[in-house]
Amino acid sequence: MARILVVDDDHSIRLLLSEILRKGDHTVDTAQDGADANALMAKQRFDLVVTDLHMRQQGGIEVLKGAKEHDPFAEVLILTGHGTIPSAVKAMQLGAFEYLTKPIDIQEFRMKVRQALERRELRQQIARQKAELKAHQEMIERDLKLAEQVQQSLVPKPIKDDRFEVAIKYLPMIGVGGDFSDIFYDQEDEVYLTIVDVTGHGITAALLVNRICMEIRRLAREKMEPARILYQLNGFIFDSFKGTGMFLTMFTGVLRLSTGELRYAGSAHPAAILWRNQVQRFELLESQNPIIGFEKTGAERFTQNQTFIQPGDKFLLYTDGIIEIEDKQKTPLGIKGLLRLLHPAMQKDSYEAASSIMNGLKRYIHEAQRDDIYLIITALR
Repeated sequence: MARILVVDDDHSIRLLLSEILRKGDHTVDTAQDGADANALMAKQRFDLVVTDLHMRQQGGIEVLKGAKEHDPFAEVLILTGHGTIPSAVKAMQLGAFEYLTKPIDIQEFRMKVRQALERRELRQQIARQKAELKAHQEMIERDLKLAEQVQQSLVPKPIKDDRFEVAIKYLPMIGVGGDFSDIFYDQEDEVYLTIVDVTGHGITAALLVNRICMEIRRLAREKMEPARILYQLNGFIFDSFKGTGMFLTMFTGVLRLSTGELRYAGSAHPAAILWRNQVQRFELLESQNPIIGFEKTGAERFTQNQTFIQPGDKFLLYTDGIIEIEDKQKTPLGIKGLLRLLHPAMQKDSYEAASSIMNGLKRYIHEAQRDDIYLIITALR
């Protein structure tokens, strides 16, 4: 059972309480004053200390302090006369479990001992749970930090070539998220540009992003046409994650540098934006295809279009986290607001334009962002 220390300068009281406790299968030590008690507690931990409040040498307050110093989980039961109840209450404020008045009621004493030991066990259990929770939280924080580093490693590097440039800005909502992009330059004549937005946020979306990353990169590096990439990825997502409720929107395009031809296809993704520098206006390239992963369909369901861009034009891909940000009136930025924000930046190079746009988004947003933000700007030089 428990190990209990009885402290009282009255030998008969020590003897009586010790006998009661031993009959309860407890191991009992005794001390005749606070000095003896603290000497024992320095050598041996006790689950419960039963101490008189007033003794000729060191009293119960010193015993209480010593018990808590040696073992913060130790419970202390104070014994006091009727005339010193205020002192006993003060002892409880310092951490004692309860006080009993002399002469001792045996049944009440047994009950208080049981309750004190139960509280000690409960406090120890709570402490263990807190320690386990803290360790678990620290593990989660380490994992989240690693996940953030892994996801940041998936963000493509910006490109500034003598033929074209690509600027990228990524701002996840909580360090990890469901936005992803891939930029592949075949070192000959074509640049593959892809942006993805997985439904949901946080760890679940980030796990799916990491799973589909290699699949998207494989399809682009096999130089498939945009519509074919969407078709292949749709089948992969449907087969691999059926029944999970995980879907994604996507926009992918192939820019031929020698001619400016842009072949593109989108699946339920926000319209890409094309800045026509010569006529100083924006053109929206709408998605033509269904959301990825919802149902398995034939290749004929996926179509693509083409257009041409000129040096000075800019091709922008983004995720809906941008157009969904809200100002202090709870008004979403929307596509019209985004175009107004973009217009002053279009005469800058892609890198300066991307930074200018992100600063504008930060000025517009009133509260913390509620979705991941991703922006890609591509221009022929």
